[in-house]
Amino acid sequence: MKRKKLMLAATIVLSLFVTACGNNGGGTNAGNAEGTANAGNNNAAAESSDKSGQSAADGSNIAGVKQPPWYQEPNAAQLEAVKLDNASDMIVSSGPNGEEAMPASDIVITEEQAAKIKEGKFTAAIAMGFLGDDWSEQQLAGLKSEFGKLGIEVVAETNANFKDTTQISDLQAIAGKKPNIVVSIPLNAQTTASAYKALAAAGTKIVFMDQPAEGMEAGKDYVSVVSADSFGLGMNIADELAKAVGGKGEVAALYYAPNFYVTNQRYQGFVARLAAKHPDIKLVEAQGFQDPNRSQEVAAAILTKYPNLKGIYGSWDVPAMGAVAAARVAGKDPKNFKIANENLGNEAALNMAQNGFIAGIGSQRPFDQGVAEAKLAALAMIGEPTPAYVAVPSLAVNRDNLEESYKVIYHKDAPADILAALKK
Repeated sequence: MKRKKLMLAATIVLSLFVTACGNNGGGTNAGNAEGTANAGNNNAAAESSDKSGQSAADGSNIAGVKQPPWYQEPNAAQLEAVKLDNASDMIVSSGPNGEEAMPASDIVITEEQAAKIKEGKFTAAIAMGFLGDDWSEQQLAGLKSEFGKLGIEVVAETNANFKDTTQISDLQAIAGKKPNIVVSIPLNAQTTASAYKALAAAGTKIVFMDQPAEGMEAGKDYVSVVSADSFGLGMNIADELAKAVGGKGEVAALYYAPNFYVTNQRYQGFVARLAAKHPDIKLVEAQGFQDPNRSQEVAAAILTKYPNLKGIYGSWDVPAMGAVAAARVAGKDPKNFKIANENLGNEAALNMAQNGFIAGIGSQRPFDQGVAEAKLAALAMIGEPTPAYVAVPSLAVNRDNLEESYKVIYHKDAPADILAALKK
């Protein structure tokens, strides 16, 4: 891979983002009342909207599809990004408030800084919005690994199980432990904001995963936001799905309905990439789901409506596996129906290794994201300057590079069942 050329292209795209509209992907800012993520929002209108017609690169292959209320057309910088040949190993996204991204690999702690951090005997709490999937578990693994190396004690780990009310209670309980550091992903940037603000007012250094809480300012109320390159993830998903279905045919999209910045970015990157690079792939339907564990129902409805569909954008691995279940019930053959999604979860990876319905993945690197979050928090504790937004590049995964990609993402060998399936 011509890495130098790719990184140069990424630099050009990032500079375009700064001079263009400032908000990559068109997703409304987490600090805007209308752009707040709300995983518990039952807004049925999110499953379809009046937004239709041509978008992205004016591609007729995506025209007429109803888009979610939070969907916006790409700006000039994004239209340049979707024309690039390769979306991996580069960063094409900006932060929730238009911030330029610093690559996570550029966050380095020197030996002198590490010694100073260890002398501080700092404590940290990790407030997750959900646990139990491979993404969250790898985030935790990366955080705890780096905190351990730096001598920072983790005094609390919480799981809000997708409920913002639970997360608020978790944050209030964490406040009682008076940790120096909190790393967290806000489920609802509006409703949880007061709890995060209370922690910040008490002197706690906060690092956010994916998006900040509403009304909080980087460098003042929190240290940084760390995220995957979500727009790039969507681009990779589009490329892998197009490759899997032979470059032509009808596909549909199964997207996360609530207005959540990173999932918005991912879907918008997918749609824009289809229009720019895959004109013979026609997007015929886009439907949203509220609960990832009920995505099978939405996927089943799509398959009933479009029996000749060749593939589906499955959002991340959990809803994608719901689409796998729907495809099985519908009697689909993995040889002529494919699913592409974000995140190399173990279940999705095994399905891919078995030549199942999962054919391509635009994967995050959650372990690396957790490491970056821990480093940023530690540097802030010793008064070092930190960037407002840090991003981890996307990685395109298919069966051909699955074994190698697994090592890159998980920092260990793939499980025996995946390796055995790859040999068949």
